[in-house]
Amino acid sequence: MRILLLVTLQHPWNDGWYYKAGFEQNGHTTVMVDAARKTGLFERVNEAIRDSRPHLLLHTKDELPAAAFHELRKRVRVVQWYPDPVIPDWLPQYVRSCDIFFTVAEGLVEEFTRLNPKSFWLTQAFEPSSFPAGPVTREDRAMFSSEVTFVGNLGSKVQYLSRRDCLKRILDEGFYLKWWGPKIPWKISNIPLLYGRLGRAYGGKFVWGEEHAKIARLSGIYLGLDSMPCVRKSVSERIYIAVGCGAFYLCQHVEGIEEVMKPDREIVTFRSYDEMVDKISYYLPRKEQRKAISEEGRARVLKDHTYSVRIRQMISIITSVLGDVEK
Repeated sequence: MRILLLVTLQHPWNDGWYYKAGFEQNGHTTVMVDAARKTGLFERVNEAIRDSRPHLLLHTKDELPAAAFHELRKRVRVVQWYPDPVIPDWLPQYVRSCDIFFTVAEGLVEEFTRLNPKSFWLTQAFEPSSFPAGPVTREDRAMFSSEVTFVGNLGSKVQYLSRRDCLKRILDEGFYLKWWGPKIPWKISNIPLLYGRLGRAYGGKFVWGEEHAKIARLSGIYLGLDSMPCVRKSVSERIYIAVGCGAFYLCQHVEGIEEVMKPDREIVTFRSYDEMVDKISYYLPRKEQRKAISEEGRARVLKDHTYSVRIRQMISIITSVLGDVEK
């Protein structure tokens, strides 16, 4: 099939590049339209439809007004894959405007089905080619090694605030922590955080690709803190990236996570900060146990949770619901 991807292409870590790889690994042709360039976006999408005659248009968020997708459905099947378990006010109109809607949080499918009966769960995945396992140097070990690592956002949105408390608890217990990701926003309320122990534990940058792969390998424990653990099977893409890169992954328990990765065999989970601390204390000195779990987890990700696999699952759902979209 020919797939038109309306996605952000601003950075090499944007998910659109992973989708492109997954489609092309399955023999499909992709045409990319950069949603980050807002000027003339609707015209560029129309031009791409005219020139490439795609069978499907895949978008993720609010790249165009929802009314535009209603209009585009006259010419192409429109699919939305929303990559977040948080439902903003603007999303429902988009759910209604597409032929098929995918959510990364299975616990929200029932809610989305009331807006569009053709709503399904499709979790994210790992693209191995984007995270090459290059040689680890002495400088890499000095920069990236730690007992506990967290990669993610510690910004001021409500869903991120508990992460700060969790990481402070790790520091309070005396573990060597490094965290990586977007800088904490500079504002008066964040000054104590920026200049406190948590601020000093910041690795200094957003990491991706080979650096992220090195962090996964050089961390004693890679900590996963999902933004909505109360929502069934709402795991983030981070679990697949970390475990796919070889990390020993310790994360909050998310309802249904055992259907994604096997706790105590491929990952390890916790339900409270006390349990988290106990498991960090237990596993840190047990390198061989960590290695066995991380190796089994990596094998599972490479077997079941790559974008090549995920795109096959997506196409299977689309064709079973919409029929032969190539006609």
